[in-house]
Amino acid sequence: MKLINFVLLAAFCLWLAGCAAFTAYGRLEKQARQAYQRGDYDQAVYDCAYALRINPSYEPAQFLIQDTFKAAVIEHKANLNNLSSSTEKFRWDKIVSEYNDLIRLNRTIDQLPVLRHKATGELIAFETTDYSSQMAPAIQMAAEIHYNEGITLSSSNDLKIKKQAAKEFKMALGFVAGYRDASQKYEEMRQAAILRMAMMPIEDKTGTRRKYGSVSEVIMDDVISAILRDNSATEFLELISRERLEEVIEEQALSQSGIIDESMAIEVGKILGVNEILSGKITQIIVSPEETTRDVRREKSKVVIRREKYVDDEGKEKVRKIYGEVEAKIIVFKRSTSARIRGSYNIVDVETARILKSDSFEESSSANVSWATFSGDERAISWSTRQLAKKGEQRVPVEGEMVNMAAKKISTSLAKSIKDYAR
Repeated sequence: MKLINFVLLAAFCLWLAGCAAFTAYGRLEKQARQAYQRGDYDQAVYDCAYALRINPSYEPAQFLIQDTFKAAVIEHKANLNNLSSSTEKFRWDKIVSEYNDLIRLNRTIDQLPVLRHKATGELIAFETTDYSSQMAPAIQMAAEIHYNEGITLSSSNDLKIKKQAAKEFKMALGFVAGYRDASQKYEEMRQAAILRMAMMPIEDKTGTRRKYGSVSEVIMDDVISAILRDNSATEFLELISRERLEEVIEEQALSQSGIIDESMAIEVGKILGVNEILSGKITQIIVSPEETTRDVRREKSKVVIRREKYVDDEGKEKVRKIYGEVEAKIIVFKRSTSARIRGSYNIVDVETARILKSDSFEESSSANVSWATFSGDERAISWSTRQLAKKGEQRVPVEGEMVNMAAKKISTSLAKSIKDYAR
């Protein structure tokens, strides 16, 4: 009898353990174990801690967090030892990062609920450390290194180096708010590093004679708007407005045809006092005409076509359903259209006339609609066909709209490309 009870108890414990694996805390402990096995000790600690907040008495997580916390601390201390003997210029950034990780780990352990061994009730204790006294001087050193680097770079006349100087002062401020006169120096260097760029009218070389509207102007205006809305993009970039650009072109009578070649663009750039000019051209606009296809098919279904009375074996009168096959003719219509725009652009240095960046762009838009009609018995048609039939005839956007949709995509990708370039 005792043996039977023991077996039943063991089976019950195994069942409970299996159930725990499917709970939120069980899944978290499993994640922690996997993180520990791949050497991601920090994540293992955080997953275990989360599991124990849900169930403080869950033994697998209790045991695992003790090992993972020790392993995580040892790893970060080893990293700090290596960094202390490193000659890397910006090693203090990494030292600060290591202390941040240690502080977060220790805070996580300190915030755990009270943990006790399930069997003995003994308190599970952790030895945590306050790293704030080590962190403070590390932050100051990181700020000082970036500040000094900014001072060194500030003496350069190169625009890109001035930009890097501004970024160094900004990094110093990121470590210590109000560090020395870093705010003032950042703004001085930012102003000195601003890239003034003029976007020339995009030339339409498609030969479509504005059939689809002012595609090039739409792209240009959208690109400028997208850049100006992004504060991070204009940190080191100033765009000349299209109105100011057109004003100079008109004043100088540079183009009677409306086409600005590269030499004219450089001349305009010098008049405007810009560093670089962007010129582009649309080489292709391809529109696939609206196309409608039809697919004829038949659908059948067995339905109740009538009911009849009959007398069963016991002489009782009953009613039964008589099934028959019904049919409907279905016509499924599909209508589609698409547009594609291709082109390219160059960014040219006004002073040297050297091409700094050259790239192509291509975007497309497409529209596809479908609907259906039927004749015959409505009971034969499927649910999906019924939904298509309810829609009625569908229209796709006209050619101009399709081209405009593709142009919007080009504006987005071109704006991103310019923003990345200016950063």
